[in-house]
Amino acid sequence: MVKPRIFVSSTYYDLKYIRNSLRNFIESFGYEAVLFEDGDIPYDYLLSLDESCYSEVTKYQILVLLIGGRYGNHSSGDENACDENCNIYTFVTVKEYQSARDNDIPVFIFIERNVYSEYRTYKANIDNHDVRYAYVDNIKVCNYSASPKPVG
Repeated sequence: MVKPRIFVSSTYYDLKYIRNSLRNFIESFGYEAVLFEDGDIPYDYLLSLDESCYSEVTKYQILVLLIGGRYGNHSSGDENACDENCNIYTFVTVKEYQSARDNDIPVFIFIERNVYSEYRTYKANIDNHDVRYAYVDNIKVCNYSASPKPVG
């Protein structure tokens, strides 16, 4: 029997402690955890690094998405793109998520507890642009922190 391969998607520096624990948790079940920092993602020299990740996501059975307080890097070729209200920039982690969804790959989303709390502050002050947030470096993170349960 082939063991399931699980792609772990998140910003790196703010969540590396969770990523390491998640790798150990996934492997304790006999599954294969796929994390870029372990060199698990092959890069196509014809594509940018992030585009290689988007295509790689489609080869795995599950995507685990971790949302922390960092917004992350913009995807290549999309540095200044945003929606009509300039609320949502497309960043690497979101495109990995979209790639999984577009290919009907099951996605499990976990939100860091402090970020989830900050989301409630965001919702209560959605029209007040002068609010300062303690755990989120860019309020656009809250656009992706809707309903999943928090972690941490």
